Amino acid sequence: MTDPYQSPSKSPKKKNGLLQRVVSALVMLPIAIAIILMGGAAYYGLVILLTILILYEWNGICEGKAFNAVFVLQTIFVLLLVYSLIRAEYFDLYIYLVPVGLLIVAGIYYKMKLKFGLLGIAYALLPALSLIWIRENHDGWIVLWMMIIVWSMDTGAYFVGKSIGGPKMSPKISPNKTWAGLIGGAVTAVVFGLIAAHYFDLGFRMMFLIPAAAGLAIWSQIGDLAESALKRHFDVKDSGAIIPGHGGIMDRVDGVVFAAPAVALFLYL
Repeated sequence: MTDPYQSPSKSPKKKNGLLQRVVSALVMLPIAIAIILMGGAAYYGLVILLTILILYEWNGICEGKAFNAVFVLQTIFVLLLVYSLIRAEYFDLYIYLVPVGLLIVAGIYYKMKLKFGLLGIAYALLPALSLIWIRENHDGWIVLWMMIIVWSMDTGAYFVGKSIGGPKMSPKISPNKTWAGLIGGAVTAVVFGLIAAHYFDLGFRMMFLIPAAAGLAIWSQIGDLAESALKRHFDVKDSGAIIPGHGGIMDRVDGVVFAAPAVALFLYL
């Protein structure tokens, strides 16, 4: 996601950027929600598509060329693992197959001297497997609740950060992010997380929901910072330009990349 804690500006360029963000969100959100609740082939297809696009952008950032032999190898490996999870009957067996597969690919990448290749697979694969496992072993409402936490965090942080400003949270990694934005986003995420949990009838206790929503929201922002650090390391502004006003897919789902494995791990344990 592009930096959400931007200072106020009245320039036409800034206004146009915000308008593009709003329009893109209004188009994408209903589609995403419908697919999450629908599940099945549409949900699998969306997760696989996002995973491949993440790999594509990852290689564009880290290798300087998005479509290359690394991308092809990564895509084949990810598709095999995702498909095997969809068809798997015993998740306990499956969790042993992933590390073995990663070790094999790590050996290949070591021989090819591709130090960012394996990291790219982990970055794209872990959230994909998590999203599929959560949906299959629980339901779409849990996935949607997690998404609402991430979306609320982003939105609250953007507007609170613009309105209040204040001390920077991480000036070297993402100079536009502020502590006010982080706090405002977390509070927004908790409020909407509680509302969503109530109407989705998730059955979670209030004493659990508040710290869970706040922790998940902040953890998703760490994902945002991690992607910002990666782009800054390679001197890239956006991961791509596929979504008007939002940049690339990695810019849009960086919070989900961190949030989904955390939710899956908690539910599994």
